[in-house]
Amino acid sequence: MPADDASNVKVEIGHVLFIDIVGYSKLLIHEQSEQIQKLKEVVRGTEQCRIADAEGKLLRLPTGDGGALVFRNNPEAPILCAMEISKELKHHPELQVRMGIHSGPVNEVVDLNEQANIAGAGINIAQRVMDCGDVGHILLSKHVADDLKHYARWRRYLHEIGECEVKHGEIISLVNFYTEELGNPQRPQNIKGPAPAKSVAVLPFVNMSADKNDEYLSDGMTEELINALAKVAGLRVPGRTSCFAFKGRNEEGIFHQVGERLHVGTVLEGSIRKAGDKLRVTAQLVNVMDGFYLWSEDYDGDLKDILDFQSNVAKRVVEALQVKLGVKAARALAKKPTENPEAYRLYLLGRNEFGKYSEAGWISSIRYYEQALKLDPTYALAYCGLADTYAYMGGVMMPSKEALVKEKEFAQKALQLDPELAEAHLSLGVALGGAFDWRNAEKEFERAIELNRNLAWAYEIYAWYLCGIGRLDEAIAKDEKAIELDPLNSFFQSALAYYLYHARRYDDAIVQIKKTLELDPTATLPRHFLGCCLLWKGDTAGAIGEFQRSKIVVAGAWYQGLLGYAYAISGDRSKAGQILGDLEELAKHHYVNSSAFAAIHLGLGEKEKALDWLDNCYENQESACWLLKVDPIYDTVRNEPRFQAILKKVGLE
Repeated sequence: MPADDASNVKVEIGHVLFIDIVGYSKLLIHEQSEQIQKLKEVVRGTEQCRIADAEGKLLRLPTGDGGALVFRNNPEAPILCAMEISKELKHHPELQVRMGIHSGPVNEVVDLNEQANIAGAGINIAQRVMDCGDVGHILLSKHVADDLKHYARWRRYLHEIGECEVKHGEIISLVNFYTEELGNPQRPQNIKGPAPAKSVAVLPFVNMSADKNDEYLSDGMTEELINALAKVAGLRVPGRTSCFAFKGRNEEGIFHQVGERLHVGTVLEGSIRKAGDKLRVTAQLVNVMDGFYLWSEDYDGDLKDILDFQSNVAKRVVEALQVKLGVKAARALAKKPTENPEAYRLYLLGRNEFGKYSEAGWISSIRYYEQALKLDPTYALAYCGLADTYAYMGGVMMPSKEALVKEKEFAQKALQLDPELAEAHLSLGVALGGAFDWRNAEKEFERAIELNRNLAWAYEIYAWYLCGIGRLDEAIAKDEKAIELDPLNSFFQSALAYYLYHARRYDDAIVQIKKTLELDPTATLPRHFLGCCLLWKGDTAGAIGEFQRSKIVVAGAWYQGLLGYAYAISGDRSKAGQILGDLEELAKHHYVNSSAFAAIHLGLGEKEKALDWLDNCYENQESACWLLKVDPIYDTVRNEPRFQAILKKVGLE
């Protein structure tokens, strides 16, 4: 460009929002046209675009699969616009969009068609920021985030990702913007950036004892270390399921794999050897980048010393990672759940039995917890264990109403003993939700998260509650947070599909189900949820196939009625009747959830009988009542006065 032309170029700072449709090139031609048109309508409908347009402060740069918006009036305009777009796109799940934001120099140019256009580094970097994201992401350049963080209303939604190499080898620093309802909290898949400096995954300790039945001790210590470290503010600790996914693996490069998959910088590993009452615990903290030990120590003593060993290991990890602890946090880290080592051993046996998720396991876990409490009546976590076990048994092995009484009693005892125990608040929240006390249940879930922001199950159970009361966007956001904390937990991944299903986003749910099955091909729950999605997409035969393949065998559970429902609406009333008869026979000697009967009668078109069973469901305080407001299976009776009366009694009208 000649010098005199260059001097006439008007450069200004533009605040750029770049948008594109992910997977656009794979769409059919008519689908491309439809989606671009719909995206244009969504963008034009935003308040920020209308304001900037009216002021003459908005420039548009269309691209084949999206475009850029350049705001020249307000540095906050791109993020406000992105939030509006993200909110509206929830009504258009077919539009898979990602966004990137940067503020930088832009200038107007004339293109080959002699049309006014816009170019500059501000545009280029915004596009590269966006290119780093996946569906749903709103990514910001570090430059934009640094400007926004000075405003209190934005600060909590800014989550640093780290550096990323983009086109031409350029390195840019990225920040992920998301709220409880908007954006994508997951780390972009194509960014391998550095793990947080203060992060640790606790790998399952190895049982080196001659007696392999002592494995509950090594597994128990692992769980308790995860729980203890998770309470430390500023320390990233992946959840139990993700850590236990690496149990028994010792191949070369395993630490690096853990670091990559769980996004941590260090790994705590160790072993336990028990011989009679003697105990040796070995622990070492390893840097995943180079495999070097940051710290290693052996502890020798008696079985009664296990709680001291555990507390010491947690303390040494925090010291090695240079995490600063306040007085309260230091006291919490050093606190022992019980002073009685035998009570602790029995508690670990209870958790081990509970984790089998079987009727026999639940009965055994109750026995162990009760034995632990005989030795230490002040053991709050053992009361939580009892509350949680009854929560699972209710509606499966026994009437929910009966289970709820015990559930609430034990949760309240735990809180009386330790008002600062997050698990106790979570247990009480579940009990209150089961009793349809929605307002107070939410308070308990919020308090549990406040006390332990790394407690993945608190977000997950809160998500189930939010789903039931119809706040589905919030439920999805809470579940995504649980996944962030425990990324290899297939239950959390399955649950996300379930919330998408109840939001009637069946295609999105199916995508999530496939992702879950890639993580855990043996999982049965996602196959059941796949059957649910296929059912409401009109593929009844496919739904029946998935219900049969899922092979969920827990007797009395609500989902057993869905196969009968599917047969009924497919026209095979005899098979539906057979399943109904089987459940009626089972109910003579085993508890059967009322909603299973209701589902089949709905499929058979017998609305009054279905409503009779739903009345039973309410009277028994069954957990299926949580879904009355959102489950598609009730659409055929949703406007019936009797159904509306049930909703009102449950508090979901």
